Amino acid sequence: MSLCVLASFVALTLPCIAQDNTQSNAWNGSWQIDRSTMKYDGPTATIATDPDGYTVTRGGKATPKVVCNGKPNAQPDGTTTTCNKVGSAYKVETSRNGKPVSKGKAELSADGKTLRRTIDITPPDGSPFTMTTTSKKVSGGDGFDGTWKETAFTESQDTGILTIQINGDSVDFKETDNDKPITCKLDGTPMTMGMQGMSVKMDGPRTLKVTYTNDGKVARENTFVLSEDGKTVTETDVTPEPMASTMSVIFHKS
Repeated sequence: MSLCVLASFVALTLPCIAQDNTQSNAWNGSWQIDRSTMKYDGPTATIATDPDGYTVTRGGKATPKVVCNGKPNAQPDGTTTTCNKVGSAYKVETSRNGKPVSKGKAELSADGKTLRRTIDITPPDGSPFTMTTTSKKVSGGDGFDGTWKETAFTESQDTGILTIQINGDSVDFKETDNDKPITCKLDGTPMTMGMQGMSVKMDGPRTLKVTYTNDGKVARENTFVLSEDGKTVTETDVTPEPMASTMSVIFHKS
């Protein structure tokens, strides 16, 4: 996941020393994702249900219980959730200060071995989008109870196009799931976007390191490596606990 947002989703160089303009320009342009090269080691979570709802544990830490009584329930983070159990699925709506944040559905496959989650997200800024994740059961009995490992994810706003434009000591950087580029200094100077932050740093002529933060804590670290012939960029994403995951994929110059 994206991720950038998440976020996720989703769901992002010239260093302080002088750089060769030819090398810098090799980064500039549009890069098309090659999904056949994607390798994803998704996060693991344990779900425990009872007649009143369910609790999710990630990285050894349990999140607040989701009460499924069809009524609005206040959460410690200031949001309000309304959960209903419909057949073999849970439907959860989340709001903040009366405004919608997300609407999600979690449902099991017929054999109970696959968990599919679909979440419609309404960001405070930007356009609504949908995130879908697929998880496989690692251990546990029937139903939702047990340990699940995420094996795939998709985001509706993901165009598959990464764009980079280096201009002197800054870069216009646009991830595949962003609707517009974000301008950052190339020396790692952080910029703040509400409660979120982002920084970009050039680590040598062929490596860009992008760090995303949430409430001042690292939420995701992306490393982009330019090939020697300038025709491909390899992206490696690392998300720390409690949503620990890694993803790598190759982009081709388009």
